[in-house]
Amino acid sequence: MLLLKVLLVPALIWLIGLAAGKWGPAVAGALAGFPVITGSILLILALEQGDGFAQRAALAAALGAATNVVFGLAYSWACLRWRWLPCLALSLLAYAASVLLSRELGAHPWLGAWLALAFLPAAARGFPSPPADPAPAAGREPGLLPRMLIGAALVLLITGASARLGPTLSGLLAVFPVLGSVLAVFSHQSGGRAAAIRLLRGMARGFYAFIAFCLCLALLLPRASLGLAFADALCLAAGVQLLALRRARRG
Repeated sequence: MLLLKVLLVPALIWLIGLAAGKWGPAVAGALAGFPVITGSILLILALEQGDGFAQRAALAAALGAATNVVFGLAYSWACLRWRWLPCLALSLLAYAASVLLSRELGAHPWLGAWLALAFLPAAARGFPSPPADPAPAAGREPGLLPRMLIGAALVLLITGASARLGPTLSGLLAVFPVLGSVLAVFSHQSGGRAAAIRLLRGMARGFYAFIAFCLCLALLLPRASLGLAFADALCLAAGVQLLALRRARRG
């Protein structure tokens, strides 16, 4: 199990990094919204803590998608004025505050998950318009190794403390914006404010697939095998993601 924790998420981050280098930040943003790291954490929680624990964590993770969008909104507005470091600090503070507020819905996990889904279209209108200013000189992308190490550390931290954190907080923290932070900072440095805003706005669209995954998993875990529940949830998320990307291209 330790080997799974240490290797699975870094391998997925490595694959996303390769895709970003080949197809650009728009694809990276969509993949960051896909349940890659969170799905891995939920799988480990199901194996270690049981289906009931993982079901509640999945519902909390769906609510956690809304906290990730809060992170994106805060960074998008902050980057209109400041450089990446204060933007990152402010957006992480906004994320932490939204996580604390979201804990109040822990007694109503299904309600919280559906509220998160309803929050997405409203939040999409809250992003600022990307400014029409010239992009700065290209910076050097942070290496894949730091991202992989951070992802592994996050999985070890959350799964190791899950018995003390409980399913609600475990699920909420499973959606910590690891990829979002790295991608937002690099886009801000290399492509400017407009690139960062477009990336984060694209990630918000990707959370439709994320919440679909979490809701499907929560519905199936008490009724189907672990493998079937995760396979069906991933298939649904992939379908929703394709529809969202197609709609975005048309818009």
